[in-house]
Amino acid sequence: MGLINWIFDLYQHSRIEDLHRQAESARAEAFALRNTGGASGAAGSAALERAIGELALAVKTVQRLAVQKGLCTAAEFQQTMEQIDREDGRADGMTRWR
Repeated sequence: MGLINWIFDLYQHSRIEDLHRQAESARAEAFALRNTGGASGAAGSAALERAIGELALAVKTVQRLAVQKGLCTAAEFQQTMEQIDREDGRADGMTRWR
């Protein structure tokens, strides 16, 4: 492996780790909002929407990186996502996360 490839891989791994940390942070924030009832009114809704948006961005980024790096195809990702969706007994676009 050449030096450029090694540097690029190091950069990609650091980005993936950053995204994992961001996703974990968003998940923890969503969990806290869910378990404490969150803030009331519009502030609570805005915080929850922000947490969900951040989590969605992190997941979409990881998905794109997986496809770009050749870990899977977009079709394989979609197929696996649909399989995981059905694991809770319902094909509803969601899964139990706790």
